[in-house]
Amino acid sequence: MRPLLLDPVLVRKPWGGRRLADLGADLPDDGTWGEAWVVADLDPADTPQPDPASRVRHGEYARRSLAQVIAADREGFLGTAADVGGRFPLLVKVLDAREPLSVQVHPPASLLTTHPAARLKTESWVVVAAADGAELFLGLEDDVTRDRVRAALGTPDLVPLLRRIPARVGDVFHVPAGMVHALGAGVVVAEVQTPSDTTWRLYDWTEEYGREPRDLHTGPGWETIDATWAVNTTLPEPAPSTGRLVSTEHYTIDRVALGAGDGVATEAGLVAVVMVLAGALDVDGVAIGPGQVVVVPARPEGDRPVADTSAEVLVLTPATPDPD
Repeated sequence: MRPLLLDPVLVRKPWGGRRLADLGADLPDDGTWGEAWVVADLDPADTPQPDPASRVRHGEYARRSLAQVIAADREGFLGTAADVGGRFPLLVKVLDAREPLSVQVHPPASLLTTHPAARLKTESWVVVAAADGAELFLGLEDDVTRDRVRAALGTPDLVPLLRRIPARVGDVFHVPAGMVHALGAGVVVAEVQTPSDTTWRLYDWTEEYGREPRDLHTGPGWETIDATWAVNTTLPEPAPSTGRLVSTEHYTIDRVALGAGDGVATEAGLVAVVMVLAGALDVDGVAIGPGQVVVVPARPEGDRPVADTSAEVLVLTPATPDPD
């Protein structure tokens, strides 16, 4: 199987902007676009997006979803990676936060039995661009009490309770399920996550930015915060700047520097997603640049993607099944 280039799923957001166009997205109009799902293969029943699957751009599998590629040749495509109900095990996005994202939280595994429509969501951010003074919101400030958080849910009073961390290009943070979080205004990130679109909004900056109100989910949101209090009160540390950045039970993220003519190495027998951070890769004669991805099958045929000049890439590898 040849390496696969994909057409992303573009998602409008009230907080979005236009910078996705600089990162390989062909924006169809002058609206606000917040997310490019560059690798997506969700069940339509689990998301409000009408067609939540990125499509193969070319070759034998042109216009097929990743689920259809898996059905056609699971071993050749995924290798030893664990699929999720016959679908691709990662969701990879690029987010453009012209304004802050909603303050939100995602469900941990412990709440899935009481919220059967929810899907586990844990994610990691790589900061691609950041305006001067831009911030990330990750967890709660020191000495914040449960009572203060619960009383502030759904109101602007929640914002001062959040831990603010400067957004710096190149920084990487893991955002585990249960951590209250938001991107601040002026930040662009690459986001790697489990394949889930379950987001429980806790506050949506309606007063500060005059947005139309959207549904809030303060009930399940509070359940999550209360159940994962230790996660929210632990200071997040940025990942190392090179090599293995993130290792979770769901995926790993490596940052790799390439010289001109270097091929991208991936683990034998295991599918990988390669995202360009800087420079360009040649994929079967097609150049892809920052923000764009190529999926390298477990059993790739022919040449691997090669750096046109010096380049920096992320190699995203899904987990393999637990032998037990």
